[in-house]
Formats: sequence, C-alpha cells, structure tokens
Amino acid sequence: MTTIYHNANIVTMNPTQPYASAIAVANGLVVAIGALDVVNASVSGPSERVDLGGRFVCPGFNDCHMHVLPYGLDLSQANLSPSAGVTSVPELLVALKVWSEENPSSEWILGSRYDQNTFPGVLHPTRQELDSAFPSDPVYVMQTSKHGGTANSVALKLAGITRDTPDPDGGEIVRNANGEPTGVLLESAIGLVYNVMPRPDRIRMIAAIHKAQKVMLEAGITSASDMNTGWFEIATEIDCYQQAAKEGAPIRMTLFPHLPEFRSPENVPDRNVFKEHYFAGGPPQVRLGSGKLFSDGALTVRTAALREPYVDGSGSGMLLHEPDELFAYIEAAQRGGWNIAVHAIGDRATELVLDGYAAAQKSVPRYNTRHRIEHAMILDDELIHRFVEQKVVPVIQPEFVARLGDAYILGLGFERASKLNRTASLLKAGLPVPLSSDCPIVPGAPLDGIRAAYYRTTRNGTQFDQTECMSVEDALRGYTEWAAYSVCDEQASGMLKQGMRADMVVLSHDILNSDDDLNAAKVVATIISGELVFGKDNLG
Repeated sequence: MTTIYHNANIVTMNPTQPYASAIAVANGLVVAIGALDVVNASVSGPSERVDLGGRFVCPGFNDCHMHVLPYGLDLSQANLSPSAGVTSVPELLVALKVWSEENPSSEWILGSRYDQNTFPGVLHPTRQELDSAFPSDPVYVMQTSKHGGTANSVALKLAGITRDTPDPDGGEIVRNANGEPTGVLLESAIGLVYNVMPRPDRIRMIAAIHKAQKVMLEAGITSASDMNTGWFEIATEIDCYQQAAKEGAPIRMTLFPHLPEFRSPENVPDRNVFKEHYFAGGPPQVRLGSGKLFSDGALTVRTAALREPYVDGSGSGMLLHEPDELFAYIEAAQRGGWNIAVHAIGDRATELVLDGYAAAQKSVPRYNTRHRIEHAMILDDELIHRFVEQKVVPVIQPEFVARLGDAYILGLGFERASKLNRTASLLKAGLPVPLSSDCPIVPGAPLDGIRAAYYRTTRNGTQFDQTECMSVEDALRGYTEWAAYSVCDEQASGMLKQGMRADMVVLSHDILNSDDDLNAAKVVATIISGELVFGKDNLG
C-alpha cells in the first residue's frame, strides 16, 4: 500500500528539488515527491492519504552522537538537573529523598545530571553532605557530563576507596587538604564505584532502550548513534539493541563500540569480522558504526585537556590515554578497517587526535576513511585547517552552549568561552558540520539544538561570539544531511528524495520563516519508513 502525505510545506534538503507539497511512500521508501498532481500521476493502485494541514515537513532528525542506553537508564534515576530545579546541594538531597521514597526496593540511591557550576561556590556535593541524608545506604550521583560524580561514604567503602587508594590511570580521586577522599570522582576513578554497583540485567537494558526511544520519537528523532557501546559489556548491549528493535523500537541505531573494552590495541578486532559475528542476520534498524575512543574529559568538571590552563586555578585538564596508547588504538582501528570517532573537547586533545590520525594514515594508508572528532569545542584557525587537510569530520553539540555555557565562562573566562563551537568557521572552511546532542549530557531535542546553534545564548542570557552562529537552514542540515554523512548513511537518509528512506518529522511552524516561528515550533508527528510512529492524534 502506498501512502501519500499531502498538503504539506516540505523542505527536502535535496538541492535539485528543495521544496515539495506532497510525498508518496511505499515499502519504507520515497517513491514520488513534488506537487500533488505530479505525485498522484506517479502512483498506481490503491493508496492511503494523509493530510498534513499545511504544516512544515523535513527529513527526520538524526542525533549522530548520543548515549541511548544510558539515557534510558538515567530516566529511571533521580533527575538532578538545573531544569528540574536542582541548583544547590540541599535541593539535590531533597530530590534524592523523593526518589528514594518512590523507589524503596532500589539497592542504591542513584541520581544524575547535577551541575555543580550552578551551585553556590561552584562546588560538587561531598560524601559528608550525601551522608547527612543517607548514612546507611550507598549513594552515587553523576555530574551532567558523566565525566565526574560523587559517592557517599557507604559507596566508597563498598568500592574500597580510602585515603591510601592511588588514583587510577586517566582519573582522579579528589581529596581534601588532609588527604581524605571528598567523595568526588573524576574520569576513570568513577569506574571504582561502578564496579560495585548493581548492573542492570538484560531485561532492564531493553526496557531502558524502549523508554529512551519513546522520548526521542516525541522529539522527531528517526536515527541516532549510541556513541559508547560497551558502557557495561559490548556483546550484551548489541544484543539488547537488536532485541528492542525486534520488539518494535523503530529508531535506526548506529552503534559505536568503545575500543578500550577490547582491553588492548592488539585485541581490537577486524571490523568486518566483528560485524559478521554480531550484526549478520540482525534487524536492519541496528547497524555498526565507527570505533569510539576518549582522549580527554569535559569542561564542566575541568578535565578537558587545554593548551592554556583554566582561569579558576583547576589546572589544564587531563588526557585519558597516554599519547602512545591513544595512537596505538587509532592505528589498530585503522589497520582493522574501522572508521574512528574520538572524543576531544580541549584544543590540546584535539591536536593530539589529529596527530594520531595523521600517524595512522602514514603507517597504514587507507582512502575514503571518514574519521570523526567528537565535540572539537576549542579550535584555532590552524586546527580547523588540519580538519580540512586531513578530511576529518567535526561533530558538534550546539546545545552545550545553551545549557552549559555559563559553566564554560567560569572555567575559561568569557573571551575563550565565547569562541567555543566554531561552527560558522568550520562551514566557511568547506567542512560538513554534523550536529548532535550527547544526550543525556543535555536533554537533546534537535529543535533545541537548532535554536542553540542559531542564537549561541547561554541559560543566563549571555551570547557567545555571534560570528559563529549558524543559519537555521544550516543547523537543520546539521541534524539531517550532514548527520547522515557522519555515519556513512547519506545514500539512504538525510534528505527526502525518490529512492531514499521515508523518514520525516512534521513541525507546527515553519522554522525557516522567522525567529518567532523557530521559537514556537514543536514536533507534531514523526514518520519512520513512511509509518506514523508518533503524533497520529495530532494530525486529526
């Protein structure tokens, strides 16, 4: 059966046919697009017709950098974010108390998404503060970046963390002036507590993927990438994503395995062998992406690796791998046929990753690679030139400025913070600029990301360098065409064109028309493979 969606203001992202008013879909693909009479003439046999009421339609949003399983799990924890009203430690403790009363069977008290940069004194909660509310139960709260968090004394004891515990490689157990752990753990030190926390079983993980996808569909997301598959265990997580798809989870998922989960560069498998073993015969909605690595931490916890130190005296950040080890992982992945995606926020880390890519290309020449750098927040002109020269794709999260920009000012000062996310400069250099969210680091609705890329304004109303603002059309392209390019899916998605997948989002307003419409716009319906998967009641 062919479905014809008509009476629509369709922006296709296809430069040869930018606009249309009707689109016909069959077997999940676009079979005709254009004016209604042209589409009608192209369709034979019975068809179902859906009137979209003149609404704005564009390709479905693709969040090419997020963490789907962790997002679903976070939705079951206490929400400690500023948007939930938590801007102090006392408010954090109240939110945890409410959550613990609503979840009496939980072995641990768990919360996520707090941002100490919004707290008085810009201080993380301490174990003593958590102890005051929960003296007997293990507690762990995760900072919004997921690069830090705080455990109470019971949790520290279970993890075996004392004043004599050495910092793990690539991490820090924060200590007070007397050398005692404060409860704050940064980067790999988080794993000491994670190792003793109850792991979600397979049933809970599948449920978390469904829960995350429900919210994502409401935001107009039709494709997404899980950027750190292996949070718990690679094989199990792949199986859970595939099972969720078999159970009807419709969003197309591209999974990026965390390469250090293979324990050493020597153990990184050949990509084709890995794909055949884990993905052959699986549901088509779940596909294998690049190999993932981390080079540094996050600006909000001052662990992103910088050339110049933070202005608040917290140092210059940290590298999560020694350069030789990072280079060894990159070369092993290059040799094994992987595209590579490396997290690098600070300029020191970004330069290191570019050096690693160059060394790997010299050692193991490969053509048509599509290596990425995730975040690339601090760039000078020379680094941008290297992106162009080395054909590396920068994947940017504009909502970071809107949600976390005030914290960046605290760490970097306004002048340096204002230059973060040089999207316009990257575009001017001729690079595609895929946009994404890193959800659950921020809530992650693509419309919020488009607004953030256009305005570059923080939560408190401070505007960052306006010369780096993207046009709304370019921001939309960042969440559609360029996002598809970043995951090597541009032949099938990212624009509405005959023969491509019929993934669409219907909006309440024409976001290309005016600022008022951009700010008022909401997702009315989400369509995947021509099927209305969200918003049927909204189209009546």
